Amino acid sequence: MRDLRPMGVHSRGGPTPEMLAKANATIDKMTQDFPNWASKDVDKLDAMLAELASGDADPAMIKDVYKLAHDMRGQGGSFGYPVVTGVAGSFCKFVNSLDEIDQGAIEILQAHVKALRAVLQNKIAGDGGPIGAKIQDGLDRAVARYHEKRAEG
Repeated sequence: MRDLRPMGVHSRGGPTPEMLAKANATIDKMTQDFPNWASKDVDKLDAMLAELASGDADPAMIKDVYKLAHDMRGQGGSFGYPVVTGVAGSFCKFVNSLDEIDQGAIEILQAHVKALRAVLQNKIAGDGGPIGAKIQDGLDRAVARYHEKRAEG
């Protein structure tokens, strides 16, 4: 009888040490490349926000903007950049809090994009230490000021 198991799989069905080493090497490579390919997503976010700011875009584009930021939120922590996860999460939370996309909202979203760009260009991995905390605090304060101004009238 012929053995139909995939090559490299133990008879118990688990991965071989070689398979695990290859998977770990792939993850390490993706982690190293994360700032480069995530920067392309930041460029897309920036372009979409510019289009929204121009007034020529379909307001429903905000759903695409949200989805892209949401994906970045998940990827950040997976590839060693939890500060990206925090900034992108703040971006998503802010979008969810909006009733309309006005110029002030665009400016807050653009500040998030600038923060993401800075984190990725400077390869601020981990929690970012004091710099990461300062970035997040600045964004949190900007969001709070935006909502306070809207509440005042």
